[in-house]
Amino acid sequence: MRLLLNTIMLEVNRWTADKALTQPLAELLPAIRAAGFDALEIWQYHISRLDDDEFADLKSRLDDHALQTLALGAYPPLHLDGGAGEVAAAELERIVARAATLGATTLKIFPGRVASAAADNGVWHRSLDRLRALAARLGHSGMDLTLETHGNTLCDTPQSTARLRADLGDVANLGICFQPYTSQDTEQTLAFYDALAPAIRHIHLQNRTGADNACSLLADGDWYDCGQLLHRARARGFDGLLSLEFTAGLFPQEGRTFDPQTVIDNAIIDRQFVLNTWNTR
Repeated sequence: MRLLLNTIMLEVNRWTADKALTQPLAELLPAIRAAGFDALEIWQYHISRLDDDEFADLKSRLDDHALQTLALGAYPPLHLDGGAGEVAAAELERIVARAATLGATTLKIFPGRVASAAADNGVWHRSLDRLRALAARLGHSGMDLTLETHGNTLCDTPQSTARLRADLGDVANLGICFQPYTSQDTEQTLAFYDALAPAIRHIHLQNRTGADNACSLLADGDWYDCGQLLHRARARGFDGLLSLEFTAGLFPQEGRTFDPQTVIDNAIIDRQFVLNTWNTR
């Protein structure tokens, strides 16, 4: 098992439409390294809008701080055709090339941006073709492709995820990034995990408090019991990437400014919880 910090937690505009960065990732690297993290999952928008010189500078700074990029998270639309599909494919290729330059072993993606219930045969088959092509492209660079279980994608239900896995069952470098999401409780989470366990190569860790749906420390949330998920993953032989995706402090209190250091400090607490939990039982 390898524990990563996901850089999405360090940008307060992570869920806005434009994803405008309030601080470049390069400026956050000293604090990440000082906190004892040595491996990252980099959020797409921390690299996708950098020009070539800015990207080269980020790569140099990552090397200087001995920070490995083991995963990169992206959100490609897979259903588009015509000119829009060509533009999306070109942007994805640019992201893949940058992931390879950073030495990533895994590209984690949302499997499209269309909910499975809304995906007609055309959307489904275009998505399958593009996933096959993407996995083949990644294979040439020695990378795995992981599909995140997430709402409003082709992996938004156990049934749609099973269908996608079956249709792509012959793609050797394709796996699942398991993430519990809001409709699930602990028992449903564990059942979903068990159904996917042979294919899971990557896990996103976050938790929330049900009363306000706010992201919390992993041990404090009641969205699901994170400790039970970690024990189940270890018992099922998981030996992939564990990404700390979200934690407490993602949004500042009213009248205050977002502080990435507060988030990093909370990620340190979550890291210790994960390590303590993983090494018991």
